[in-house]
Amino acid sequence: MKKVSLILFSILVVFACHHKPKPSDEKNFDLKGMLNNIGTNIIVPSYTALQNGVNDLSVATDTFVNNPNVLNLQDLRNKFKQAYLHWQSCDIFEFGPATNVSLRANLNVYPTDTTKIQNNIQTAFFNVDYLSNSTAKGFPAIDYLLYYDNKTDGEVVAYYLTASTATNRKQYLQALVLSIKTKVDNVVLAWNTYLSTFINSNGYSLGSSASLLLNAMNEYFERYLRDGKIAIPVGIKSLGVALPEQTEAYYGKFSAELLNQSIQSFQNLYLGKYGNTDGLGFDDHLVAFDASATNETLKNNIADAVSACYSLGDPLSQTIISNQSSVESVYTKLQKVVLPLKSDMPSALGILLTYQDNDGD
Repeated sequence: MKKVSLILFSILVVFACHHKPKPSDEKNFDLKGMLNNIGTNIIVPSYTALQNGVNDLSVATDTFVNNPNVLNLQDLRNKFKQAYLHWQSCDIFEFGPATNVSLRANLNVYPTDTTKIQNNIQTAFFNVDYLSNSTAKGFPAIDYLLYYDNKTDGEVVAYYLTASTATNRKQYLQALVLSIKTKVDNVVLAWNTYLSTFINSNGYSLGSSASLLLNAMNEYFERYLRDGKIAIPVGIKSLGVALPEQTEAYYGKFSAELLNQSIQSFQNLYLGKYGNTDGLGFDDHLVAFDASATNETLKNNIADAVSACYSLGDPLSQTIISNQSSVESVYTKLQKVVLPLKSDMPSALGILLTYQDNDGD
C-alpha cells in the first residue's frame, strides 16, 4: 500500500512540475532590449531635452533680471513654459539618479506657498534648498513670480524694476532657476553611468530595473497624474471640495498643456515609442508573457485617457469652475487605467508592486 501511494505521489509531483507556470526569467522576452530602448531612446533624451530647456530658461532669466521689460518677460515666460513641458516627460522616472537628488520634490511641489515666497523675498532668504522651502521653489514658485495672480505684464515688470523689493525678487528668481539647473545637470550626468546599470539589470526582483520602472509608473500615474493634476483640483480627492487654485501652472494658466504632455509621455513609455519609432515596450512584454488581454485593455484604456485629457482646454482652473463634470469625466477615464496597471500587469510580469495607493482604488 505504501509502495502504491509513493508511486502515485511521484506521478503527481511530475505532473505538477510539468504544468506549473514558468518563472518570469524563463519566459521568452528580450528584457534587456526593452530596457535598452526605454533607457537609450526615451529616458536619456527626455532628460537631455529638459536640461536644454532649463539652460534656455537660465539664460532668459539672466537677460530679464539685467533688463526687466515686457519683451524680456514674455521671452522668459516662453522659455519657462518649454522647460516645464519637458519636465512632464521626466517626472515619471523618480528612481536611480532622480531619487538621489529628490528631483520631483525639488522641482514640482504644488500648490506653491506664495506667503512663504513673499516672506523670503522680504527677508532676502535665498537658500531655496532648505527643507522649509519645499513649497516655495521649483517650477510652481517660478510660475507665481512670472505671472502673479491676474497681473498685467507691466505690473509684473514693475515688481522687478521699481518695487522696493525688486533686487531681492531678482535674486530669488535666479536662485530658483539655479537650483533647478544644478539638480537637472546632476541627474543628466549621473545617467551617463547609470544607463549601463539600468540596461543590464536582470530579472524582476525588487531593485531590478523592471521593478523600479513599473513601480515608478504606478506611483506617478496614480499620485501625480491622476490625483495631482485632476482629482484633487476637481474635488474628487479633496473631500468633495473643488480646489481650482491647486491646478499645476495655476498662474501661467497652461495646466491642460502640462497634463497632455504628461499623459502622452506615459503612453509613449508604455508602448516603448519614441518619435515615429515603435520600439520594445511593456505592451510587447505582456504579449510575450501570455497576457495579450491585459495589454489590449491597458493600451485601449490609456488611449482613451489620452483623448479625454486632450479634450480639456486652458485655463483648467476655470474649466473646473464652469464645467466641473467635464473634468470629472477625465478622471473616470484615468481611473480605468489604474486596475490593470497596478494589478493585472505586475501579476502577469511577476513583479512585486511595492508602491500602493491607500485610497482603496
